[in-house]
Amino acid sequence: MHRSRYRVLIIVVLGLLLGAADSVCQQPQPERKALPALTKAHDAHSLTSEQAARSYPVHLRAVVTYYDPYIDPRHPTVWVSDRSGGIYVELSSVPAVPFKAGDLLELTGVSGAGGYAPIVKASVVRVLGRSPLPSTPPRVTFAQILTGAEDGRWVEVEGVVHAVRKSGKYIDLDLALSDGNITASTVKEVGTDYDGLIDAKVRLRGNQAPLFNHQGAMTGGYLLFPDRAQLTVEEPAPAHPFTLPISPVSGLLRFTPKPNSNHRVHIRGTVTLAWPGRLLCIQDGLQGLCAQTDQTTPLSPGELVDVIGFPIIGAFTPTLTCATYEAAGFQRPARPVAVTADQALLGDHDAELVELEGQLVGQDETAGHPNVVLSSQNQVFAAVLPAQSGMWLPAWNKGSTLKVVGICSMKGGPDRGGIPRDGFSIPESFRILLRSPEDVVVIKSPSWWTPTHAISTLGLAAALTLVVLAWVFVLRNRVNQQTQIIRRQLQEAAKLGFEIRTLNEDLEEKIAKRTEQLEATNHELEAFSYSVSHDLRTPLRHIGGFSRILMNDFGPTMAAEAREHLQLIENAVSRMGLLIDALLKMAVLRRQSLRLSHCELNPIVDEVVTMLQPECQGRDVEWRIAKLPALDCDPILMAQVFQNLLGNALKYSRGRAKAVVEVDTITRPGKPAIIFVRDNGVGFNMKYAERLFGVFQRFHTASEFEGTGVGLATVHRIIQKHGGMIWAEAEPDHGATFYFALQPTEQIRTTPKAVAACADQ
Repeated sequence: MHRSRYRVLIIVVLGLLLGAADSVCQQPQPERKALPALTKAHDAHSLTSEQAARSYPVHLRAVVTYYDPYIDPRHPTVWVSDRSGGIYVELSSVPAVPFKAGDLLELTGVSGAGGYAPIVKASVVRVLGRSPLPSTPPRVTFAQILTGAEDGRWVEVEGVVHAVRKSGKYIDLDLALSDGNITASTVKEVGTDYDGLIDAKVRLRGNQAPLFNHQGAMTGGYLLFPDRAQLTVEEPAPAHPFTLPISPVSGLLRFTPKPNSNHRVHIRGTVTLAWPGRLLCIQDGLQGLCAQTDQTTPLSPGELVDVIGFPIIGAFTPTLTCATYEAAGFQRPARPVAVTADQALLGDHDAELVELEGQLVGQDETAGHPNVVLSSQNQVFAAVLPAQSGMWLPAWNKGSTLKVVGICSMKGGPDRGGIPRDGFSIPESFRILLRSPEDVVVIKSPSWWTPTHAISTLGLAAALTLVVLAWVFVLRNRVNQQTQIIRRQLQEAAKLGFEIRTLNEDLEEKIAKRTEQLEATNHELEAFSYSVSHDLRTPLRHIGGFSRILMNDFGPTMAAEAREHLQLIENAVSRMGLLIDALLKMAVLRRQSLRLSHCELNPIVDEVVTMLQPECQGRDVEWRIAKLPALDCDPILMAQVFQNLLGNALKYSRGRAKAVVEVDTITRPGKPAIIFVRDNGVGFNMKYAERLFGVFQRFHTASEFEGTGVGLATVHRIIQKHGGMIWAEAEPDHGATFYFALQPTEQIRTTPKAVAACADQ
């Protein structure tokens, strides 16, 4: 009821909106004729594909005749029937309570084209109660089913059960009707005996469903019945089928006034070939027979066996299908009959054990089983092994004469005019079914010296002679060409040697001049350093001294603003002195050569920590110094590295209640050790990391943290001088970590936000 009210409300709102839109646009649309509602299953099923695709409204009251929730849990299979006929229903959702055969449904939906025939796409399904299944379904034949006229209908068939196949939750019955075979499927019921139906004559009711291809063309049909109750046994199967009277092979499918009506027969014979799970051939006196079987019980040639199965028309002579067997003793194996290819083609030895000879032509590469193709008396035939056996035939040379022993399997066909001759089936071809690779014996290997090989040999000899003559001619020309090339190369080498000597002399002269220029530049740098350390310091000392004299002598009488200016001058002079000292250190570091030694890093770090103790006065500082490796480095420069890194860690963690400074190493097998210094200070924004190791680069103001902006640049120069690399990672207000290695290596990142700045960039 709620859904109906919602649908009425939605229709009213949409009508109002569409009416308002029409009023605004003032453009009346042509009225579309409403499609008539279909209330019978037959009416919905009788639509053409084009009509069904137009989504005719459908409102049915029908009974469920088949429901399968397993084949596709998202879209259960549902067939329904009413008095007019039956149709397939596509549900929009899985019902909360699974339907059962006999449920009376009220369905509302639209028509759909379906894969083969029209269907109903149900949007609303309501269970009204229970109803009996259709009681008087039409009796149909296999030929009627293949017309498609009975598609979807609840029908009745009569036939003999030839086989029962179990597949997961399903049971498939192979039914032999009066005019053909059809499969009937149902969902397996627990505790129901289906095997006892084999060879029983039954009457079965169910929905006729189509088999069709991707183009929607029918390729066959099958039946769907909801439960065992829809199957009525009219003639029960024999309780002990192997006690049936033994029938001779020669009497199968012969005319008799009282035919067997598709029931099984019992034959006995000697095993001549056994392909487990596929084929069993026996010899009954002078007659042979091959039976199709799914049984895999092993048998050996010569065993006496009882076989029961359904006689059907084979490729040329009668055969059995759905056969089962039991061993009944042992006899002497049947001896093969020696025949020629022409005699085999007469058809007198179909299904018998024969032996014949032929010349190997090759193999049929398109076949899905091991085989050889032979030729004899203008006849071409194949000898095959079953692919399931896992056996393979050796690769014999073409032209070999082989003797094969196996079952002669004929293929019948019409005469040359295409019409059966007087009712007789005319043999068309044959093949030999092998029991094992030992059934093929090489009688004669092909002679190598054949006319084809002789012509090929003469042709090859002539070709080789021409090749040798051509090669001699080519070699002579090549020798002359190489002689000319060598002469030119010698001349060019002499000329090139002269040019190289000239270039070497010019290069040595340029190197000497460049060396002089570098030495002059170094002298100028030393002079600049001296000038900075002496000439610049003297004026700074004068400025600082006079500023202090003015402050001491006239400070009390000076205005407050003047005192502030003098204090600014004094602070600037002090900062300028620090910058000059840093520049001098940078200049000295550039000229200073490395004095490498194998050093333990922990003593260097401990000494630097001791030097920094005055800065820890009045602060809670935790030092976490791990065991560090010994490295080949300059100990003095390495002390300067740790002094700058640890000093920065102390400085930028000054605002923390407890400063934590950690020194540790990352070791990896076969790779350089990575040393890192981590603090819990103010950190910095990683988007500025590329400027971190530049001279005079600062991320904080002097009022926040003192410094010159030269310390990290100095560390960068020292690590680079050792041939290593340094990088950092940080996050504002979450501290910073500086990594360095004295050899090139990949950068280690310990946080997702780390962005490395490589020292050699």
